Amino acid sequence: MQRVFNTQDTQNLAIDRRPTLEELVRDTGWVTESTAVTQEPDGTLVHWRMPLHQVVAARMSFTGKSLRSELGGNFSKYVVQVNHEKRELAEDWSNGVVSALNYMDCKRRTSW
Repeated sequence: MQRVFNTQDTQNLAIDRRPTLEELVRDTGWVTESTAVTQEPDGTLVHWRMPLHQVVAARMSFTGKSLRSELGGNFSKYVVQVNHEKRELAEDWSNGVVSALNYMDCKRRTSW
């Protein structure tokens, strides 16, 4: 059985969908010397300079919490906010980590 989609419905679905962390980072750009990017509960993107495996381990340990509060501000190199007026929380903010390779792959996939 074929399913019929109303174009207006699919447009509304796209508008209602929250972006992934990878998409937010793709749109804001990569900060040189960063190893990874995570997102805080308030929507702030944090670019980390500590080893990637430590960022991933921290995100796994503190799922759904602010890594900056849990680890302290000493670890962050840069803090980049998504649209100063409108901070958008990614759908996977609580467990997502974007590495430089993720970022480059996402840019490559969307540049076609």
